[in-house]
Amino acid sequence: MTESTHFSTNAFCFDFRCFGIKSKRIIMVVLSLRNLILSVSLAMFATLTPFSNAAPTPPIPQVDACGVLGSKNSSSITYDDVSACYKAIPYDPVVASATLKTLHAFFNDYYVFRDSALTPDLKAPFSCPPVDIAKEFERIGQTKYTSDYSFHSDVSRAINGLYDAHASYNIDCYTAYAFGQPFALYAPVVQGRQSIRIYRDFTRRGYDDCEVVTIDGEDALTHLIKFADTLNFSKDRGVRLNQALASETFDEKRGVFTTSSGQYSERLDLPDKARVNYELKCTNNPTSIRLSEEWRVFALNEAQFTDVKSYVTSVCLPLTQRHQDLPSTKHLQRRELETVREHEVRKRQLYPVPKKSIFLDAVPSAPSEDPTGGDTDLPTAQQLVAGNGTVFYQLQSQPDVGVIVVHTHGVESEGELQVAADGLAAFHARNITKILFDFQGNGGGSVNFASFLVQLIFPNRGDLDKSLRSDLRITPSIQDLSAAVFNASEGHLYNAGIYLGLTTQAPYQNNDLFLHPVTLTRNGRPALYSNSTTLDPVTLGGGDMAGYPWTNNPANVRFLTDGRCGSACALSAHSLHKLYNVTSYGVGGVSGEGLSMFSFAGGAVSSLNDVNKVYAFGKVTSPLEPLPYKGDVNLPILEVYANGSDIPLEYDADQHPVNYRLAFDPVNARKRNVMWAQVTAHAWGQKSA
Repeated sequence: MTESTHFSTNAFCFDFRCFGIKSKRIIMVVLSLRNLILSVSLAMFATLTPFSNAAPTPPIPQVDACGVLGSKNSSSITYDDVSACYKAIPYDPVVASATLKTLHAFFNDYYVFRDSALTPDLKAPFSCPPVDIAKEFERIGQTKYTSDYSFHSDVSRAINGLYDAHASYNIDCYTAYAFGQPFALYAPVVQGRQSIRIYRDFTRRGYDDCEVVTIDGEDALTHLIKFADTLNFSKDRGVRLNQALASETFDEKRGVFTTSSGQYSERLDLPDKARVNYELKCTNNPTSIRLSEEWRVFALNEAQFTDVKSYVTSVCLPLTQRHQDLPSTKHLQRRELETVREHEVRKRQLYPVPKKSIFLDAVPSAPSEDPTGGDTDLPTAQQLVAGNGTVFYQLQSQPDVGVIVVHTHGVESEGELQVAADGLAAFHARNITKILFDFQGNGGGSVNFASFLVQLIFPNRGDLDKSLRSDLRITPSIQDLSAAVFNASEGHLYNAGIYLGLTTQAPYQNNDLFLHPVTLTRNGRPALYSNSTTLDPVTLGGGDMAGYPWTNNPANVRFLTDGRCGSACALSAHSLHKLYNVTSYGVGGVSGEGLSMFSFAGGAVSSLNDVNKVYAFGKVTSPLEPLPYKGDVNLPILEVYANGSDIPLEYDADQHPVNYRLAFDPVNARKRNVMWAQVTAHAWGQKSA
């Protein structure tokens, strides 16, 4: 084996070495001292100058920044237009106080990792400091802000500092537009050195695979790692780098892999400035190329507004509040609801895992023969079966290997289960004996599907085979709520009837899970939690799968991840790896560092809006006021543990590292089938394509 394809248990590299949500910077709007002095001087001059017969100078009209933004066609909106409007909204202490009151109560009483987040010196591959989120909100409450935008940016940044994609603060007011750069970037390892390169030039100026030497005057790789550290996606900075950069994502509608630009080049948050400055080094040009690229702006809703006040009313305020100022007609309400839905659909394309690049819809083009210029086909892999979350391929170069791309767990479990059963049957009919799961870029979804997927390969011997110990935070209000919604279909995660007692191995017949809490002390802070429990499991019959060569045979199963296997996907990956000893492969990250096989494995996430809906359903007074602005705040409310560990899986660094690593290179980063062939060649000793 050559040096370029060296493998080890801690580093897995092909050809080269390994390479490894949102952030809102505080932007303060201040009055220029020079302008202030000039204004005072002019006033004094006007007072002291003798009367003149000259006509008085008319006052300079005040331009309303949101009025300018609202008057433009979506195609002509610039960064400066959006920035000026956002920053023109005045700081409102009433809005700020109400926001912080709700956030402090929600995170202090419901956030299951409130005290775990205080953990110092987390082991590798984690790279994140301890955070006292309650104190962060208190700090924000004591800070003086000059704009509404800077306040909400600070709130978002504080929550992002938890490095948990389940914990997020999203309000429509400052996510009404998306911003895109014309370059998608990646970090391949070439000749043993990791660098930033242009993955795809959407302007087709011929910059594909040029090296990016500097960004805004800083070493490009250093710049990108620093930016990635502002994202909330993972506690692993290598995974955060993967999230920031370009990748191939499966386009379910077209049935092909296509380009996702990553969170650096496409983002919902207002960038720091109007342009990004690049210094490029291209193989066909002996001199450096310097470019200054504007952010392209994409409107995410069709709200109508003419000034700051109407922007706040139309975009920021919830429907119930805005109708106090607007005509209340059914047509208007229906149109606004359609706008809200469209806004949410478009935002979901960028968060938590960016999907197809917004440039691919904005700038349609003819198919290109250039492998860097269009959607990717897989010439050495045949697609056999495809569903809404899974796609089954047979490798042509290694016909005994089947690949299952699991691009989302956000599916209807029973329907996708039938797709998966059909895919495995197709594998068996073609004499496939080995399986590689590909979990790259999977942001999670259904917990049931997470279990079903593993059971297809490793059928349950008992109901609790794949169940992980869990618990929740308990407060008097939560106890009142749980009593009101026991065994109710709308009871949410506060319905004890959906849990199984670990001692009795039977579903709860009463509300004892919430009525008899225990005190756990983490990082010196005591709090009440439920007794250990687990979600009531569902077991599949394994009769039809018993004869398959991979069933209960970890030697014939592998999985591949870029660490962006989150939430329910994390539970699948953890179960395969820890319960059944399936070997894991990681791609990308920071060269020379470890990489996590999954991220934000909190267990179960909920939102302020959903929790308040459960309170309303149970006819219990909620202690949580709605946010003043339209949007939501999410956090995990149930945590899980690895078997034999008392550290929540989200903070249990020992459970995260992959077995082997490989680097992105200019070929495998664009052709998933090449990457699959590299992994299977190492896994089963077969020649890679």
